[in-house]
Amino acid sequence: MFVRKISPSFHYFDQNQTNVLLPYHKPTAVLKHLLSTEPWILLGGLKPGCQAQQLLQTFWDAYKLEHPSHEIFGTPGIDFKFTIPLLLHGDGARTLKKQPLEVISIHPVIGLDTMERAAKCPCQNSTVYSGVDLSDPCCLRLNSKHNSYLTHFLLCAFPSKKYKKLPGLLKAMLEAISQDLAAVCSAGLIHDGNVYKFAVLGMKGDMEYHSKTGLLNRSYMNVGHVNMIKVCHECHGGDSAYPFEDFRSTAAWKNTLYIDAPWDAPPPFRHLSFEPWMSGNAARFFKRDPLHIFRLGVARNLCGSAVVLLCLKGFFDDADDSVAIDNRLSRAWSHFSLWCDTHSVSPASMRGFTKEKLHYKTSNSFPWVGCKGADTILLLRWLRWFSSFQLGLNPGSTVLGGVVKACQNGLDFQIIHRHGIFLRPHCRLQVLQSCRKFCHAYAELASVCYSEGLTLFSMVPKAHAFAHVDHSLEMSRRAGDPISCNPAVFDCSMSEDFVGQVARQSRRVSYRNTVDNTLLAYRVKAKLVIQRFKKHRGL
Repeated sequence: MFVRKISPSFHYFDQNQTNVLLPYHKPTAVLKHLLSTEPWILLGGLKPGCQAQQLLQTFWDAYKLEHPSHEIFGTPGIDFKFTIPLLLHGDGARTLKKQPLEVISIHPVIGLDTMERAAKCPCQNSTVYSGVDLSDPCCLRLNSKHNSYLTHFLLCAFPSKKYKKLPGLLKAMLEAISQDLAAVCSAGLIHDGNVYKFAVLGMKGDMEYHSKTGLLNRSYMNVGHVNMIKVCHECHGGDSAYPFEDFRSTAAWKNTLYIDAPWDAPPPFRHLSFEPWMSGNAARFFKRDPLHIFRLGVARNLCGSAVVLLCLKGFFDDADDSVAIDNRLSRAWSHFSLWCDTHSVSPASMRGFTKEKLHYKTSNSFPWVGCKGADTILLLRWLRWFSSFQLGLNPGSTVLGGVVKACQNGLDFQIIHRHGIFLRPHCRLQVLQSCRKFCHAYAELASVCYSEGLTLFSMVPKAHAFAHVDHSLEMSRRAGDPISCNPAVFDCSMSEDFVGQVARQSRRVSYRNTVDNTLLAYRVKAKLVIQRFKKHRGL
């Protein structure tokens, strides 16, 4: 069973005359158990056989268009029918005493619903995605449904402050994990007389985690107001010669993609077969996450700035109303609350618009909304409706038109979650256009506000990362690729849920042996979740 067959291993680490023997789950142990007892988890919900082999072959044939220089494609004698794609994920959470908890997991790429009922995309030229024809790459579903314990498998979880005398412990654990994972990827595992190998496509996570674990010298942490420093690990955006705020098709930063490595020394993942780790292409290892880039990123900047802008322009004022910003924000919240009641929806993490909630301490502060991703979508929908209504009363308003355009295209971008792993040309075009139009509308609003002396619509590195999504799809379109990789493959929505569940389990066990007990609690719950899912599916 899951509880007994995955026994924790121990990593010894010594630093500053302090040592620790930290328990963790070796990737080899996790993958060996899954392949021997629950192979359908790694094979898109299919049992080993001809269909599963076709599924894997189809995936790799399609993914080669996305990343042809991945070392897996140059591996002699590799049989893609028996090669399983994986992703790593890492993030921080909170355990007892509000201490940071480092959580690292492994994530199969192909979704469990590949052979379930057909799905229809919401694009203008709707396409039916069905598992009837497994040679069609668009049948492959995203692995982002059901319980997150079915899609993520815990490798390590420990409170970093508990080991504050060992600041290098996280890097050491990542190195130990990558060494073991590299070994199993190369040697493979035997099941039913076949050797299954594995390949890691990259690391999912937010910008903070990438910067921390990738030893990046080009990251969002470099953004400032005085010096022009490179802020992107994929290009030289942020340098004085390559403004990262430039969203035009001729932006100079687009000519600097992957020309050099974003680190001075290879990151702890260097043992994995991916790209030469001192080459520029190795930066592809750290994947762009649409959740943190958009819903928890630039869209929150848009919503916060749009609410403040509409308040400053008096769109929530009636005769004799106070024009104090606090009162205006209160009236804006009343409008939003009424809209939510009308549409039978409720924000999960917001209880009002205040200067504190919008991070708008002074008129020189760039506002943004501190809310969950789902609330960002509600705000975009409300702002689109309210601005459209006001635009009908004030035709020709540049501000209102810009807000409507930005919100509409931001919402249109969410169709990535209603597609599979790969996008057909017409679906790719719709995603590309929504991304591009959003960036242009956001930049236009920032320009208008700047000309009026308003500090709104901050040009943040996440807006630049969002422009990278547009550029990647555009390059695929120009190359004439029949399909493109869906940006949602690397979305961390499900990963955030997994990290949150592991953190909750860690808060319910003894702090003295929190690492051991958290791993045990995880194994017990994972076993129960898998059993329940198998019973529901009749597996």
